[in-house]
Amino acid sequence: MTLPLHQRLSRGPGRGFTLIEIMVVVVIIGISLLVAVPKLFPSDDDITRRESERVLAVLQVARDEAAFGGRVIAVRFDSGQMQFFERDPGNPDQWNPSGSAELKPVTLVDSVNVKLSVAGIAVPQKSAQITFLPIGVSQPFELSFATTSLVVTIAGDAIGNLRFKAP
Repeated sequence: MTLPLHQRLSRGPGRGFTLIEIMVVVVIIGISLLVAVPKLFPSDDDITRRESERVLAVLQVARDEAAFGGRVIAVRFDSGQMQFFERDPGNPDQWNPSGSAELKPVTLVDSVNVKLSVAGIAVPQKSAQITFLPIGVSQPFELSFATTSLVVTIAGDAIGNLRFKAP
């Protein structure tokens, strides 16, 4: 004789979960948390690395836009933002915000300290600018991203090569 489904699924009076079943569930939850916690709560070092990699990718786009578009493009770091400007062809002293869809202002992460040095000289934050020329030549620079325990650097050489340096 076959029992109805509700009787087959129900545990009789006084029956509970075994210790093994409870331990298996606890181990599964522990492994899930071990995988999820670093993604949910990244360390300052992880944030610094991710932010510097993102900035490197955007700088590469700016360099390529200058080289392939035949324009002079400046990247400025001010008030927690990375902004892009193009030199006005009719007035070399005039810089206009970039009209390129790829070069929109980028907000930087607050917890990361950004410092720029051009040709080995530290540049004050208010005038921090990297310039990419259409002929592929620019001044060498180092852009540092720092937290209390990690410093990551993006270095650009005179011919426009960009390198990522991290410990």
